[in-house]
Amino acid sequence: MKPIVTERLIIREFRPYDLGEIYRILDVELKFIDSLQQDSSIAQRKKWLEWTIQSYEQNRLLLNPPYGDHAIVLKDSLQLIGTCGFVPVLAPLGLIPYYRYIADISDTERNYPEVGLFFAVSSHYQCRGFAHEAAMALINYGFDKLKLQRIVGITHMYNNPSIAVLKRLGMKVEMLPDHKWMQVVGIAENGEDWKNSIKKAG
Repeated sequence: MKPIVTERLIIREFRPYDLGEIYRILDVELKFIDSLQQDSSIAQRKKWLEWTIQSYEQNRLLLNPPYGDHAIVLKDSLQLIGTCGFVPVLAPLGLIPYYRYIADISDTERNYPEVGLFFAVSSHYQCRGFAHEAAMALINYGFDKLKLQRIVGITHMYNNPSIAVLKRLGMKVEMLPDHKWMQVVGIAENGEDWKNSIKKAG
C-alpha cells in the first residue's frame, strides 16, 4: 500500500529501524502483547516486525488486500506514534442484529468473513484525534480504492476510547457484553448512509 497522507499524518509501511519505537509503544506503554498472554520481549517484537515487513510483498504477490500493521507517523516531525491497518475478520457477526439486516443472513452460528480495521496510538499522543484521523483515512482508502462493501471494528466493553472512535467514524455500533472477545462491533457500510452518519458524528 502506498503511503496515505492526511492533514497531520502519514500512514506508511513499517521499516526495520522502527523496532525501538514500536516496541516502546506496543509493549511498554500499551502492554499490547501482555494482554494476549504472549512474550513481550524486544526479540519477540523484532520477529513480529520482520514478519510484518515481509507480509507486504507477499500480499502484493498474492493479490491480497494490504492486510497488516502500518505505521502512523506525524507528518511534521516524522515521529512514529502508533499503528493501524486492515485485518481479515472471521467471526459470528450474525449475532449482531444490524449485521444480519445489512448482510441479509439468518444463520447466527456461522462465521462470516469481513475486512476489519484496527488502530493503536501511543499513550503520549492519545486524546488528540490521531486514531480517528488514521482510521478514517483507512476507511476512505478501503471504500474508494479497494471498493470494499463494509469494514468492521471489534473491541472490548472496557475500551471506551476505541468505542468513541468507532462512533466518530460513523460506524453503527452494537454491543454483545457477554461474548468472550466480540463485545463491541462497529460496522461501516459503503454508501450514502455511512457518509450521512459521518456528517452527524461531526
